[in-house]
Amino acid sequence: MKKKKLLIGCIIGGAVFAALLVLFFLSSKEFYMGRFSPSVMVSNTDVSAMTVEEAVNSMNRSDGFSLVLKKEDTDYTVDISQAVSRVFNNSEVEKCQRELSFLDYLFHRDVVLSLKPESAKVDQVKLQKILEQKLPKPVSYTADAYFDKNLNLVKEIQGDDINYKNLLSRVTGDITAGNELEYNLSDFYNHPQIKSTDAAIATAGTQINAYKKMKITFMFGEKEEVIDSNMICRHLSFENGKLKLKKGWIDEYVRNLGKKYNTYGKTRKFKSTKDGTVTIHGGIMGWWINETETVKKIKKLLSKQKSEVLEPIYRNVAAQHGKNDIGNTYVEVSLKRQQLWYYKNGKKLMTSKFVSGLPTKDRETVKGVHQIFGKQRDRYLGTIAVQGYHTHVNYWMPFNWSGQGLHDAVWRHGRFGGNIYKTNGSHGCVNLPYDAAKKLYNYVSIGTPVVVY
Repeated sequence: MKKKKLLIGCIIGGAVFAALLVLFFLSSKEFYMGRFSPSVMVSNTDVSAMTVEEAVNSMNRSDGFSLVLKKEDTDYTVDISQAVSRVFNNSEVEKCQRELSFLDYLFHRDVVLSLKPESAKVDQVKLQKILEQKLPKPVSYTADAYFDKNLNLVKEIQGDDINYKNLLSRVTGDITAGNELEYNLSDFYNHPQIKSTDAAIATAGTQINAYKKMKITFMFGEKEEVIDSNMICRHLSFENGKLKLKKGWIDEYVRNLGKKYNTYGKTRKFKSTKDGTVTIHGGIMGWWINETETVKKIKKLLSKQKSEVLEPIYRNVAAQHGKNDIGNTYVEVSLKRQQLWYYKNGKKLMTSKFVSGLPTKDRETVKGVHQIFGKQRDRYLGTIAVQGYHTHVNYWMPFNWSGQGLHDAVWRHGRFGGNIYKTNGSHGCVNLPYDAAKKLYNYVSIGTPVVVY
């Protein structure tokens, strides 16, 4: 009985052993046949159970050549064989096959090998198109922090849009080196270049808050023109990490002030003493904004974020602001009547006859709304060499850029008014009796308008 059991055991044992031998042979036949083991990847190509020659051909064709891109919990395996061309060396592939162990064959262990190709070409345009088709569309797009049209800070956005330039560069490098092609997509997202926490943003925010509190007020008599915070902020922009004021708007603003308020050289209506309302052209009196200097002043205030109430910087001024810039204090000179009047605050304080310039082109008294720009006692007028005369006057009050003025003329021995000027007129000045010149000299001041018509 014991012998029978022993025999049965031997038979079973032999059968099991035979089965194991068959299994061993079937499992490792590739080992004996010079093939790759049953589960091998070489440079991202599946060469399982292939001969070296078959493996080289498959690798050169990039059969099933793919990469793996991970996004959160999802893996995207993308076949990129259509965009890749590689050439491998037979002996190098054979060397890879020989390095496999018997256990790799026996237990079908997964083996991943990297082998640098002799050459590799990647069509990046085609590769990008393949990836764009296979990968999911971005949920959000990356955006820099910025200031909106109201200069409120809008924070940056970290999106999931891919920087394909960086990704393609990395993939191309790994293909050339024969490395594995497995990546986390988050490593290749576009990133904001400007963040709300950047020092430049913080500095700009401080400046914006200062600008929002600014107010530059220009006074034109009782009228005012204001550069307020809204106007300033409309012309601010944040570029290349810096807050900048747009160019040109300040110049345009000041030009418009000039168009609105300049009166220099303009035609005026004047209510005369004897001849009703007369029209007077030109003259040296009038408001004339110095645009260049006024622009500089505004820019200086803006650079310091400083508010101020001020007047524009003028090249020339008038007696007062408003429609009537002559005011109620002035010297009225009627060439037709050869008579002048002086008014102070609308009240006539004096009148006098005079002799004006000879009515020729080179000696006539210049019409217009002028103003006293100097006062001098005991002055000599002209030179013999240039003007042909050298005359002493006691009271000199120049009023235009032609060298003409009001002064006494004692040499006329009390003869003034009438038609004297037509044959014995001055060289353009308004000749007055001594007492009238003295009286007027004490009345007028620098800037007093002189209305000649």
